[in-house]
Amino acid sequence: MKTILELPEIDFRSSEYLKEPLKTLASYAQKFKVGRSKRGVEILDYDLCRETILDRRFGTGHPKLMKVLGMSKGPALSYKKNSISFHDRGETRRRLRIPLTQLMGPSGSERFRIDIKNVVKNTFNGIPKNQNVDLIKHLCDQIPSKVYCYWVNAPQEDAEFVSRTSHIVQQVHTRDPSTAKEVSAGFEALLDYVDKRIEYSRKNLGDDLLSDLIKATDEGYLTPSELRNWVVKLAEANTDNSSHQIAIAIIELSSRPEIWKKLGQDNSLIPQALREVMRYHPRSLSTSRETLENVNLDGYLIPKGEAVFPNIGAAHWNPNYFPEPENFDINRPDKPTHLNFGGGIFSCIGRFAVTIEIEEVIAFMCSHFPNFEITKSAFSHSPMFTSASVLEGNFKTF
Repeated sequence: MKTILELPEIDFRSSEYLKEPLKTLASYAQKFKVGRSKRGVEILDYDLCRETILDRRFGTGHPKLMKVLGMSKGPALSYKKNSISFHDRGETRRRLRIPLTQLMGPSGSERFRIDIKNVVKNTFNGIPKNQNVDLIKHLCDQIPSKVYCYWVNAPQEDAEFVSRTSHIVQQVHTRDPSTAKEVSAGFEALLDYVDKRIEYSRKNLGDDLLSDLIKATDEGYLTPSELRNWVVKLAEANTDNSSHQIAIAIIELSSRPEIWKKLGQDNSLIPQALREVMRYHPRSLSTSRETLENVNLDGYLIPKGEAVFPNIGAAHWNPNYFPEPENFDINRPDKPTHLNFGGGIFSCIGRFAVTIEIEEVIAFMCSHFPNFEITKSAFSHSPMFTSASVLEGNFKTF
């Protein structure tokens, strides 16, 4: 059996990757299924990615991530250690997921749709028309942070704080030690904010997600500490990721006029169009795992404790699984499915709510602004994420 030192090398800083990351990953995947980079072992094959995401021999990569960042103490590390991010497969992780899985499953998330529709409508009402607008500031950041405010029974004015802080703490995935101080401060601010929201909601229970989680805690499904960690996790994971996914969807769909017009005429096509967006240009280019024991991957011995990254971008652009992957096709079959939201015990709990947010934004835009025009857009790609760094456009009403 070969060692990881014999794996082909992948350079995420190469000019080829920086220019065309998805095509570059796809070209690697045609040559080998498993490679290595400076951050660890890279899995490129669709089946191997899916198997690794589900395989019990692989655990969460967060403990190693915190070590890479140099976070050895403080409230941020304490939160992470006690949140679901640090729990591998087993009874604790399963138990922690139960309340959220019930409240944010397909039917549970649908009850948020009316509130999400209202957030979308009110946000668009406040956006200037017939002039150039920064959509990241006025739309993409606004929607998920305002939805979070609904979830925790907070004033909509808190959305700016939620959005800004979520972007800060998501820097944890850069694996850059220079961000550790800012990330720690961001987590501390979120923890303080959530403590105040929980205290308020305990005295003012309502028909919102936080009130439901408080009731679940009182019934013994969660401890007070676990309740706090979940409410922080919802801000940490939902807001930043949803903002970028909304921006990616706007860019990919509105830049194709025929598809944009078709979606405006028939909103029922939006779910399948979004599946193709997530396949063609995924927000999550990879996800992190750590081997819990020695593992044989495609003939290579991966030792226990090694960082392993299923490369979702490479899997989605593999022509053996997605014929002509460079073609954007909203009529592409559902199978194989995209891997944007993980799978199994590590699947994204908020995936249904996030999808509804994007659906409602696209439905409103293509129905009310068929002549919407992007004036400026740009993506940045790290090994971990696709980010919309610039998105400006004109909501033409004529």
